[in-house]
Amino acid sequence: MATEGAAAPRGAETLALGFGTSVAMWFVGYLCRMPPAVVPSWLLALLLLGCLAGGGFVAGRLGTRGWRSGLAAGLLSSVVNLLILGSLLGGARADHIVPSALWWLPGSLLVGAALASAGAVVGAATRAGRARAVNWTGALAGVAASATLLQLLVGGLVTSEGAGLSVVDWPNSFGYNMFLYPLSRMTGGVYYEHAHRLFGSLVGLTTVVFAAHLLVAERRTWVKRLGLAAVAAVIVQGILGGLRVTGGFTLSTSPSAMAPSSTLAVVHGVLGPAFFGLMVALAAVTSTAWTSGAGPLANPRARSLQAFGTVLVGAVLVQIVLGAIQRQFARGLDAHVGFAVVVLALALVFGARLSRLGGEWSLLGTLGRVITAAVTVQVMLGLAALFAVETRVVGAPRAAWDVLLTTLHQAGGSVLLGCAVLGAVWSRRLLLQGESPAPPAG
Repeated sequence: MATEGAAAPRGAETLALGFGTSVAMWFVGYLCRMPPAVVPSWLLALLLLGCLAGGGFVAGRLGTRGWRSGLAAGLLSSVVNLLILGSLLGGARADHIVPSALWWLPGSLLVGAALASAGAVVGAATRAGRARAVNWTGALAGVAASATLLQLLVGGLVTSEGAGLSVVDWPNSFGYNMFLYPLSRMTGGVYYEHAHRLFGSLVGLTTVVFAAHLLVAERRTWVKRLGLAAVAAVIVQGILGGLRVTGGFTLSTSPSAMAPSSTLAVVHGVLGPAFFGLMVALAAVTSTAWTSGAGPLANPRARSLQAFGTVLVGAVLVQIVLGAIQRQFARGLDAHVGFAVVVLALALVFGARLSRLGGEWSLLGTLGRVITAAVTVQVMLGLAALFAVETRVVGAPRAAWDVLLTTLHQAGGSVLLGCAVLGAVWSRRLLLQGESPAPPAG
């Protein structure tokens, strides 16, 4: 029995392909500009142009309009990329734009559209037969969730590098409009903090566009409301991130006028993973498996499994809170480590119970194994991060492996939360309390 889902997704193809291309370009650019290993500008330019052509290729392979799919996706991606193009257009003083912006702006749009169109031509030519049907609304949800996870990784590096207060003002950056702060000045901790802000703008824009699309294309009222909740959450998260630096609403650029708040940093650090969990849930409920699959089947342990999933989500959130307190205040490590045992036990039991399901519930069985793997990796990362914490030399720069381990462990908590959310929501979608149907005779 098919369930009520999304209407015909008008424009979802362009949105998913365009934003997906931008997310890929931003992540490649971030890695290539990360200090101290900065790749040559010419190589970075080639990689970014390759992303545009690659996005067009995917559009040609999966889209329904051939080169036009690539053209639309490339143009949208180039528009989104204007959020970061401004870093090349900022002048020597705040809010001054270099004269070359007159050709940079239209040039970037033309190059993006041309490259993606060319990639789409190649993609369409290598496709066998007609394009298969794609749930573009679900794909856009996946792009939004992926952008959020990348933002969590970028934010984790800010914390690990101790760069949370490297930019002294907000919403401006050293007096510049945030989107016009020159790339040449993004060095050291400023790079990590300012890039985090830019990624936040990308996540915010993606979330708003996704929610707007749901309002138009989605029939289920509760899903529309989830989309609006995501918009509210991402706005609050952005404001919290700024107030964490300034302590209040001000346009001053003087460090003496700021009152950085570690408490807000904790709240900001917890809301990020919670927001990711919400985006993962939206990706699940807009997927083809959810909207077009069969209805729930009776299982005598349905309520128990559903309750267990909810408890696991809550436990992971508590553990994230404890981790955020430890990072910001260097307190509560024992509580964080001790409660990890509780989370481990809950995740292993829930994962094992889901893993035993098969047949019509094979998706839940797969999720059970994923949850088991995720919590195992997270515990290993936690032990490695604990070793890094215990072996640090006070006052000495943190080693690269230390930064990497703690960042991965921080992001791993969000991944585990996302897996727990998937287990919780899919158990409610696929399981109904009652006796399992008897297998057919013979």
